[in-house]
Amino acid sequence: MINIIRKRVAFATFFILLLTNSLFSSGFTIVSDEGIILDKAIAKMREMGDELYQKTKVSTIIVAKKHLDKKEFLDIKKKYMTKAQGPYVLWIFSKTYEDRSDIGLNQMFNSKDLDDKFDKDSLFSPFTGTFTKILTSHSKVDSTSAAFLNGYADLVDMFAKSYDVKLKSSIGSNSLIMADIVRYIVYSIFIFVILLFIREKLKK
Repeated sequence: MINIIRKRVAFATFFILLLTNSLFSSGFTIVSDEGIILDKAIAKMREMGDELYQKTKVSTIIVAKKHLDKKEFLDIKKKYMTKAQGPYVLWIFSKTYEDRSDIGLNQMFNSKDLDDKFDKDSLFSPFTGTFTKILTSHSKVDSTSAAFLNGYADLVDMFAKSYDVKLKSSIGSNSLIMADIVRYIVYSIFIFVILLFIREKLKK
């Protein structure tokens, strides 16, 4: 009886280790069992993430939820940051956070060796970030999937550039170019308004 119990414990331990290793051995890990990100977008993100990992050993972990409270957020953060191996990025997102229906959560964490390998502002700057500008668009269609695909593509491209590698699965720099175009338009309008203001002041 004792031998049977030992065998079962050993098998359970082996299974857990195998599951943990498989979870973090690939380049792309996603926890989104609530349909926030469409399967088609996930498939493309996985293709990019796995190729990035093969060529740079940078792993990316995305947790996308409809709702999180503070305890759940901290538990998720601790769980994945503890188990992640090598250079990694952990992206935690929820549409609503705590008891607020109008405020979500969007946090990105990374290993220290990646601090200078990518620019978070390129992803999350208001109105111009490759992730944020689509997420905040006033569209009747849920834009979360498109925002994640666009933002993740930009993230992967930044790492590829930092490590000087080419990714066959990359969807190109279209998202970054679009962000730059929008940024230039916003800056141009801002400068134009300031010049008009100065002109009116000088007239007076």
